Amino acid sequence: MPETRPTTVLVVDDDAFIRATTGTVLKSRGFEVLQAGNGLEGLDLFRARRPDLLIVDLKMPVMNGLDLLSHLSDVIERVPVLVISGEGGLDEAVKALRLGAWDYLVKPIVSPTVLHHAVDKALERAALIRENEEYRLGLERQVQQRTLELQKANLELEHQFLKQQKLGIIGTIAGGMAHDFNNILSSVVFSAELVRGAIEAGEAPDQEDLERILRVCQRGTSLIRSILHFTGKMHEEFTRFPIRDAMLEALEIIRGTTPQHIAIEASLDPEPGALFGDPVHLQQILMNLTNNAVHALAGSPDPRIVITVRRHSDQDPELLVTDPDSVLTVITVSDNGPGIPDEDLPRLCEPFFTTKPKDEGTGLGLFVTQKIVKTLRGKLRFARNESGGLTVQVCLPASPHAPAESAEAAAPPEIMGCGERILVVESDPEVRAATCACLTRLGYEPIPADSPGRGVETVAAKPGRLDLVLTEDGTAGQTEELCAALSAAGSQAPVVLASASPTPGLTVRPARVCRVISKPVDLGALGRALRHCLSRSPRKI
Repeated sequence: MPETRPTTVLVVDDDAFIRATTGTVLKSRGFEVLQAGNGLEGLDLFRARRPDLLIVDLKMPVMNGLDLLSHLSDVIERVPVLVISGEGGLDEAVKALRLGAWDYLVKPIVSPTVLHHAVDKALERAALIRENEEYRLGLERQVQQRTLELQKANLELEHQFLKQQKLGIIGTIAGGMAHDFNNILSSVVFSAELVRGAIEAGEAPDQEDLERILRVCQRGTSLIRSILHFTGKMHEEFTRFPIRDAMLEALEIIRGTTPQHIAIEASLDPEPGALFGDPVHLQQILMNLTNNAVHALAGSPDPRIVITVRRHSDQDPELLVTDPDSVLTVITVSDNGPGIPDEDLPRLCEPFFTTKPKDEGTGLGLFVTQKIVKTLRGKLRFARNESGGLTVQVCLPASPHAPAESAEAAAPPEIMGCGERILVVESDPEVRAATCACLTRLGYEPIPADSPGRGVETVAAKPGRLDLVLTEDGTAGQTEELCAALSAAGSQAPVVLASASPTPGLTVRPARVCRVISKPVDLGALGRALRHCLSRSPRKI
C-alpha cells in the first residue's frame, strides 16, 4: 500500500503562544503543523509547502489576514481557510467570508473540541470538492474518449456507405456500358468489313470508315477510363483539376446509364474554373444528384434532366464565403418531376430522411453528398423550379484558372524514330503484331518477344543492339527481372512499360523504367513516349 502523508495545517498568527497551543491541539490529532508570524511569511510558506488547511488571524503586522486572503484568491475555493480573530467585529467576519474564508472563529477558543469540529468540517468539505472534481474530470475524459470513438465509427460508416453507394451505381453503369460497348463494337465491325470489302475489290478504303473506327475506339477508351476513374481503380491524388473535364467524364457515364426515355440536357461554361481535391468526389456528387432525379421522374410524362455548370464573376455571400481569390462556380441539376414539398426541403440532407419507398432509399445519399460538398468548401441548395420539379445547386469556390498544361503537352516532341532498335515484349500475338507494325510505321526497328523470359534471352544474346525496351506489365517480378537482365548484360536501354491495368503491378518502380503508358494507346502518344525516353537515354543513337 502506498504511504499517505499526514494532513498539513498552516497556522498564521502573530501571537507565538496562540501558534504553539493551536499547534499542540492539532498535532494531537496527527496533523503536521506549519507556523508563520505574519501574512507575508504565511504566503511564502503556503507557496512552498502547499498545506491542506490554513488557520489565519486577521490582525497581524506586515500583512494582515484579509490581505493574505486576497493573495490566495485563486486557490481558496479548493483549500479550506479558517479565520480566527479576537478583535474584529461582524464587518471583518463578512469581509473574510467574501474573500473566500470557509469559517470564522472567535478568540479565545474555549475548547479544543470547537477547533477540532471546525477543522474536520472544512477538511470533509474539501475532500468532497476534490472527489466531485475528480469525478467531473473522469466523466469529461470518458465523454471525450467516447466522442472520439463515435467520430471514428461515424467516419468508418461513411466510408462503407460511400463504397456501397459506388457499388450500387456501378451496377447501374454495367448495363449502360454493355449497351455502349455493343454499339462501339458494331461500328468497328461494320466499318472494318467495309474497309476489307474495298481492299478485296481493289479499291481504296473509304477514309471516313477508317476515321470512324478510330473515333469509336477512342470513345471506348474514354468510357473505360471514366469508369475506372469514378470507381477509384485508377491511382488518384488530391490535385488541382479543371471542373469542366471532370464534369464531361461524369456526363459520359450518366448518358450511358440513364434510361433512354429520359432526356439529358447539359450546358457547361467553357472555363468554369478549377478545384483542389479528388475529381472522383465531384463526379460522385453529379452522379448522386442525377440518380435522385431519375428516381423522381419515374412515371412522369416527357421526363427531362437539365445539368448546367456556370461560372459567376460576382461573389455572393449567401452561396459561399467570399474569397477574393476565388470565383463562384455553380453546378445545377434540375428535373421536371413532381418535386418535393416545401416543408421537406430543409430535411433533404438529414441522415435517414428519404422521400423514396422504404425498399428503394436509405436516406443517406444526400447526406453523404453534402459531406463531399463541404470537403470542397462548398454549399448545397435545394429549391422548387418553375416546372414543379426539384433544382439542386452545388455552389463551389473555384480557382479562376484551369491547371496549366505541361511543357510536353504544350509542345509535343517529334514522334518519328530514326531506325532505333526496340525490343517489344508482348504475350498477346495480335497486340504484338500490331505494335511492331506501328513501330515500323514510326521509323523504328522492332524486335518481338512473346514473354519477359524470351525478352531476357534476347537481352543476353544481343545487348548492344537494343536502344529501348517496350514491355507489357506481366506477372509479379517479371518487369524487375527484365530490368535486372538489362543491367547484367551491360545494356543502358531505357524501359517503357505498356500497362493494360489501371494500376501497374510494380511494388517498386525500377529506375530503368522511364515511362508507364496505359493501353490502348494511339500512334501519336506511343511515338511521343518513345522519343521522350530515347532523348533522355545516355546511349548515342
